[in-house]
Amino acid sequence: MPSNTNPTLSWACALSTFILAGAARAQAPAPGWYPQQYAAHVSIQAAPSTELEVVPAGAPAGSAAVARCIAYCEFWALPGKYTLYSRDDDTGNRKQLSLRIKQSSRYFFEPGDDDARSLGFGLAIGGSVGFLTGFALVMPAIMAQTCEDSHCMTQGKQDAATVGAALLLAGVIVAPIGWGIYAHNRARLKRIDDRAQRATEPKTDVRVGVVGVGLGGLGLGGVASF
Repeated sequence: MPSNTNPTLSWACALSTFILAGAARAQAPAPGWYPQQYAAHVSIQAAPSTELEVVPAGAPAGSAAVARCIAYCEFWALPGKYTLYSRDDDTGNRKQLSLRIKQSSRYFFEPGDDDARSLGFGLAIGGSVGFLTGFALVMPAIMAQTCEDSHCMTQGKQDAATVGAALLLAGVIVAPIGWGIYAHNRARLKRIDDRAQRATEPKTDVRVGVVGVGLGGLGLGGVASF
């Protein structure tokens, strides 16, 4: 029996189905896109008797090392955080440093000087204690200047203030020098291929000044960057 279906209606239905299918495909979420990371070429130079080992930061004990060498390491690694272990075969001293790889770079490993750091730390602590002690001895004499009674300033306070001023001055000089020695002799990785990076790196800089507090008092201000 012949079909009575209208050909125009059939074509309209087919076209609608095609359009709906295309719209459904267009609404499907696109696959995620992630930036591609490229390995960086890194080299680390050290003293001839220095063993170096580079491992991913936070890696458990026994994990495979990214690089292991003596005096000179050259390897490829993806950008990220790593840990550098060093050992001096002559002295047995061990050091641990954080290494963040962002791009291809060359480094020179400076182990620092532990004896100089200990000396600098002692000077810094001694200078800081002297500064605080001197400040405590000077303050009664400064406060006595605001007292209208002539008996507020005694001979003992004057002698204590003299000693305190000497300790204060010594602390101002010694403490920054000690902290500078301590910071300058730490173990570090120094970049040797990026002049702009070296120019922008903070250097040891200590400045100390005397500022007025009011009522005849004196205060100390300082700026230090390492």
